Amino acid sequence: MQQQLQERGGKTVLLVIDVQNAVVEDGFDSLAVVERIGKVVDAARAAGTPVIYVQHQDEWMTPGTEGWHIRPEVAPVVGEPIVAKRYPDSFVETTLDETLSALGVGHLIVAGAQSDACIRATSHRALCEGYDVTLLSDAHTTSEREFNGVTITAEQNVAQVNAAAPWILYPNTTSSLATSDEVIATFNHAEAALQLS
Repeated sequence: MQQQLQERGGKTVLLVIDVQNAVVEDGFDSLAVVERIGKVVDAARAAGTPVIYVQHQDEWMTPGTEGWHIRPEVAPVVGEPIVAKRYPDSFVETTLDETLSALGVGHLIVAGAQSDACIRATSHRALCEGYDVTLLSDAHTTSEREFNGVTITAEQNVAQVNAAAPWILYPNTTSSLATSDEVIATFNHAEAALQLS
């Protein structure tokens, strides 16, 4: 049964995962995806919605190297949390859960890379941990894969993650899909309400 997003209480945050030079450089439609993520980040900030960044590091992506840096189009500003991780699941051996708890979060809006690895693993874990998750369907990317002689294009990977997202069912949580424009419209409405108060 496909779920509809239910407001369970708790704040909403925008979670930007691994939008780093080396991660997105050969991703599907990556320039447009990064641009859309940047627009969502700007709208979230304007609406007062917290933005949390996840930044991968390992022997392939050493802190301080060019490939490790977050793309400037979406870069954090002073005071925005950056969670360092070593595994596709952004909750494993990181400060993500305590960062979310400290902010009183109940709902994650997820964007970034790579769709079939860190986006999928983190979204599933968030649902297991009791968070509602909205995946931005046009604001995540990945690279081409090969398995057992079969080439899986990056576009197919993105489409498969999007197709599965609304059907990932866990007790008392909701997994949903939205476009960046839909989420920006929601943020703009929240910003207008803030200005009236």
